[in-house]
Amino acid sequence: MKKHVLILLGMLLLLHTAQAQRGKGHQVSRFTYMTTVGYANGLGSINLKDIDGTTLKSVPNSIPNFQIHQLLAYQFDNIFTMGIETGFDIWRRTAFIPIYLNLSFNMTNATKVTPMTFLNLGWGFKWYGNTTPETTDRVVHGTKWGPSGEFGLGLRVRFTEKLSLVIAGVYKMQYTKIGYSIVQDGETDYSHLYPNTYQNAFYHFAGVKIGIAY
Repeated sequence: MKKHVLILLGMLLLLHTAQAQRGKGHQVSRFTYMTTVGYANGLGSINLKDIDGTTLKSVPNSIPNFQIHQLLAYQFDNIFTMGIETGFDIWRRTAFIPIYLNLSFNMTNATKVTPMTFLNLGWGFKWYGNTTPETTDRVVHGTKWGPSGEFGLGLRVRFTEKLSLVIAGVYKMQYTKIGYSIVQDGETDYSHLYPNTYQNAFYHFAGVKIGIAY
């Protein structure tokens, strides 16, 4: 009988120790914040339409996109975080203020280096813009607010339970308008001063984003 009691006490002690170890590494649900900086470069080109619907010209999207964002989120567990992200997206001659719903997922549970992914969906509001066309191709990029989104894939490196570094490759999209000029025969060409036509356009970017979560 005594032997059985000792075995039972030993099993209870082992169970208590295991639970204590799990609890030591467990992260409670909490509010979390992340400050990020990023750079993305434009991809592809935009085909501008003439009055009859044919392609007038193709404009390369070589726009640099510098990003400074702040995330306010709630961490439900070691895997899933949801929150609101906003900041500034600064193009060469204009800028947007995006407001996103952020969904972030860690692919493993409570490890020091964790593969992670995130999705931002929302709206890019105009901050400021230059109405004078580019000197090279006589277009005005990003003239209107519109839907915006980001997808990222990278690594989260944990320093403490609350402090971590995030490095991710990012694809970004902004739906907006591009301004350009259609000059008819006999008309005076003012395309170097202002556009007379606007067209909806998707701007695509790819780059990298680095953040400190706390």
